[in-house]
Amino acid sequence: MSKSKILVVCPTDWERTEMAKPELRAQFEFLICCEELQDSIGLWNALRFDVRSYLMGIASKYRDQGIAGVLGTGDYPGCMFGSFIAKQLSVPAPDPREAVLLSHKVYSRQRQQQLVPEATPQFAPLDPFQPRRPESLDYPFFVKPVKGTMSIRAQMVHDEESLRRAVRLTVRDQLRGWTLLSPYAQLLRLYQPVPIPVYYFIAEAPLRGIQVTVDGFVQNRVSTVMGITDSIMYPGTMSFQRFEYPSTLPESVQRRMMDIANRLMSGSGFDHSCYNIEMFYDPLDDSIAIIEINPRMSYQFSDLFARVDGLSSFSVQLALATGRQVIWPRGQGPFRVAASFVLRLFHDAKVVVIPDENALANVENRFPGTHVKILCAAGERLSDHDQDVGSYRYCIINMAAQSPQELHDHYAQVTALLPFVFA
Repeated sequence: MSKSKILVVCPTDWERTEMAKPELRAQFEFLICCEELQDSIGLWNALRFDVRSYLMGIASKYRDQGIAGVLGTGDYPGCMFGSFIAKQLSVPAPDPREAVLLSHKVYSRQRQQQLVPEATPQFAPLDPFQPRRPESLDYPFFVKPVKGTMSIRAQMVHDEESLRRAVRLTVRDQLRGWTLLSPYAQLLRLYQPVPIPVYYFIAEAPLRGIQVTVDGFVQNRVSTVMGITDSIMYPGTMSFQRFEYPSTLPESVQRRMMDIANRLMSGSGFDHSCYNIEMFYDPLDDSIAIIEINPRMSYQFSDLFARVDGLSSFSVQLALATGRQVIWPRGQGPFRVAASFVLRLFHDAKVVVIPDENALANVENRFPGTHVKILCAAGERLSDHDQDVGSYRYCIINMAAQSPQELHDHYAQVTALLPFVFA
């Protein structure tokens, strides 16, 4: 029996872990493309690079190779490049216009305002070279780049001085951002003739409450929510400590969140892909607000769904990409709860020692289903990698259990078995 060929665009480390599984390798042949962009995209000569010609060339290379589906789950450029290539190869994928515009925080907010105004905060684009308080907002308000990841440069501003500091771009910032985002800027101009520039920020009314992530998928313009995950911060910070699935919010609140997600994504034009939407629930006024849409699979949570529901979101994305009907199971997995724990320091440090293969194997043998992803290497500084504001990630631990208490007990044991040393 021949294997279905899947073209994987700019694969993430999470995708590589999934693709290595024997049960998937028995069904699919994974072909990798655009891999060279992941390390060198920020160093390209942005004046000479033509993203449309590049992607058309990739599509032409694979057009006669019987590609059954295209995967691009990375935030940038994977999901956008993947949708563009898939459209050229006539396989199921989101329209690249939707992937590009939903990835731009201002255009995404405009779509939310049209479809779910009750869950959309006040917002306005912000020019970092002429930073002024928008007329529609009062201090304090929140600012973040219109195209960014991991909450980098996202912060609250309280006055004109803190606003200027928050959006100030050094020459190095400008050069790095310009070269890194040049392919995205080119794609944006394909679908938006006079776009809001990619170096802009967005200003938003402050949000508060309990933060969650709503994961789902759209197939044939119908949205299905797979589940809701609680997003828990380190106390007093904007840095995620862990993500726990399933959510402990009241069922009535979760149903309202699902309704918002389904109305938004079914009406957006986005199709044939997973998505995740970050939301707040404020128990003080019983309101729900959207933080942002990510038009891609939440790869960090994929195995959490597998542990609790019996099907990973990666498997869902594979089915969507190859045009197979998805029926989402609920509570059919071997565990009742799962979590993704994020290990951080709140100061920069040099990495001296990380757990070796024996330590990782020992953890996985003692706690089956645990997945440890180390985000640094000995000899590096934590600041060598992109980080959140004010903290430095160095490891992610995904694990599952039969109860929250058991989950946290096992997590404490796992961290004791993983020797990290920092200078």
